[in-house]
Amino acid sequence: MLSLQTRKRTPIVIIFYALYLYFSSLSLRKASHVLEPIIKRSHVAIWKWIQKYSFVLNSFDVSRKDVKVVFIDETEINVGGKKAWLWVAFEPNLKAFLSFRISWHQNSLDAYYFIIRLIKKYGKKPIYTDGALW
Repeated sequence: MLSLQTRKRTPIVIIFYALYLYFSSLSLRKASHVLEPIIKRSHVAIWKWIQKYSFVLNSFDVSRKDVKVVFIDETEINVGGKKAWLWVAFEPNLKAFLSFRISWHQNSLDAYYFIIRLIKKYGKKPIYTDGALW
C-alpha cells in the first residue's frame, strides 16, 4: 500500500528567526540545534531559506549613521503551539528593519535586552513605542 506524506510548512516567523540566528554568527548546524525545541529543521533547510529569502535580509543592513529614530513594537505569535512575542525595530525614514527578536515572555527584561542590543549596534537614538507597559 502506498502511503502519502503531507508536508508541514514552516511558519515564516520561524524561518526569519533561523536566518537571524545564522546571521548572528551561529553556524547552520548550531542554528538548527537552537530551533529544535520549537521545530526540527535541518541545517540544509536553513541554507535553502538563506538562498530564498536573502533579498529580505538586505533591509537589515543599515549604517549606524543613517539611523535617526527607532520604532519598536511587539506582537504575540504562536510558535509550535506555544505563545511567544515577536519584537521588531524599524527605522521609518529609511523604511528599513533594524532588528527583531523572538522571546517567550513579554516583560521589561525582554524589552531591555532588545533595546540594549539596538543601542550597541546603532548608538543612542530616539525610540518610539505604542505606549506598552514594558
